Amino acid sequence: MSHPAHRCLFVVATPIGNVADITLRALEILKTVDLILSENVIKTRRLLARYGIASRVASYRESNARNVIPKVIDMLESGKQVALVAEAGTPGISDPGRNLVDAVYKAGFRVVPVPGASALIAAVSVSGSGDPRFFFEGFLPRVRVKRRRRLNELADLTSQLVFFEAPHRLMDCLKDMHAVLGDRQCVVARELTKIHEEIIRDTISNLMEHFKRVRPRGEFVLVCQGAQEQAKTVTSRMVEEAQDLTRQGLRPRQAAKVVAARYGVSSAGIYMKLVDEMRR
Repeated sequence: MSHPAHRCLFVVATPIGNVADITLRALEILKTVDLILSENVIKTRRLLARYGIASRVASYRESNARNVIPKVIDMLESGKQVALVAEAGTPGISDPGRNLVDAVYKAGFRVVPVPGASALIAAVSVSGSGDPRFFFEGFLPRVRVKRRRRLNELADLTSQLVFFEAPHRLMDCLKDMHAVLGDRQCVVARELTKIHEEIIRDTISNLMEHFKRVRPRGEFVLVCQGAQEQAKTVTSRMVEEAQDLTRQGLRPRQAAKVVAARYGVSSAGIYMKLVDEMRR
């Protein structure tokens, strides 16, 4: 069943820092919709007040989605218009919204994107990489073992790798990236579009040294160089040879280095796969 065009959910991007980074179209839609759903009601009302918009705002988070979604569908059924905004940036990009969008589609209504600010795209645009492709991971697992395992799964991708990270986990993340991915080129973008915006492009080891001296503050986007095309992939045979060496008495890290030297690959990749096998 199709519905009139005005019965739709608008997914509206809002500024990630600088309040001037909002489009004229976004302002017009936020002004005319019947309800704005927001991850952060106070912050959204502050933005609306700046532009003289008095639209009704209600909370929408993963925790209350089950209760809110049926109400949104009811509003759309009655011909109302609804807009979804994140705390900052584009909804659904490591922010709540995907389940609402899915529900609106399943109910037979349109979902209309209103593009604008995105920390992801902003960071990739200044990475300076010769490869336009990128893989967006978002936030890596908080637990070290799981984080390293996930990085190991991403290690052979030749596209750029993009991560979000919190300041208190940045150093641990960089350490694990260095151990698993090697000393790749990486862009660290901090507080994009805000007063204390900082963008550093360097090797992971140099970035680690920098943040040993300078305490990480704010929200971070990391854009890491992908694996080099000519790099050799760690194979099951290499892992098996490392396993044989551990049975002969070598420690896993030593075994990984021996096999890596034999085949000319990164010992970190062999070590991570060897440890994964040992845990099974």
